[in-house]
Amino acid sequence: MNRKLAIALITIVAFAGFFAGLLVEHGHIRNTVVPVPANPADAQGPGLECDHAPDGDWRTARLDWYMPRRTLYNVEWQRCSVEDQRVRVTDSNFSTTFFSYSDDQIYRVEELALLGDDQMPELLVVTGGAGTDDRITWHIIDEANDGTLREWKTPDYDAAAERLLGPGEDFCCKSWDFHLQGNDIVLARGIYDKGVDPNCCPSRGGVLVRLEPVRGALELANTQRIGKSEYDHWRSQPFCLHCALVSR
Repeated sequence: MNRKLAIALITIVAFAGFFAGLLVEHGHIRNTVVPVPANPADAQGPGLECDHAPDGDWRTARLDWYMPRRTLYNVEWQRCSVEDQRVRVTDSNFSTTFFSYSDDQIYRVEELALLGDDQMPELLVVTGGAGTDDRITWHIIDEANDGTLREWKTPDYDAAAERLLGPGEDFCCKSWDFHLQGNDIVLARGIYDKGVDPNCCPSRGGVLVRLEPVRGALELANTQRIGKSEYDHWRSQPFCLHCALVSR
């Protein structure tokens, strides 16, 4: 075989192997939490104010991609300090940031097929607080027909839930438990005997909310009060219950 031809073939094979490895590395966005360094010195200094920190102060802990149609977007899991993390969704060149979600922890970044089409998936980002309230915040992103990224709108399920509270009851200091069931989002929240129940243990049951997906939004399908045993059941359920996660 001609020497120059052999070298060219070896170069092509090596490049193909590198590119294949890159695709595997940037494959399906898995159920993992951004790792926090064991030694705080490995992150930025504890006195750093991250709310207005420049992008140069944020360090990428993990890089994935999201491609709902033909456009490729980068999804960066980043840290500014031990207690400040964010997910940033940018274009493929990192030059334009479309969405950025900062919080104490990044819990999940997942691709979903809530509308039944795993070739045009939605992107779910779940973040949360580090305090005792177990607060979580979640966002669903997809690409509209005109090619722009958008965040799905959600109904005011908090107001609907509060209308189910009786005299002397509240939600105390705890947030919603978040679950995916099939193509729906199910939220559960405990009801407390106000001023009596400890924050770990709501005694009055809970409220269960079910949200159904439509293109670009979630609709409130049902809001109901549930007993203590049913609420305890939902608290113990996993994040995904036969849900529409997309595998790459």
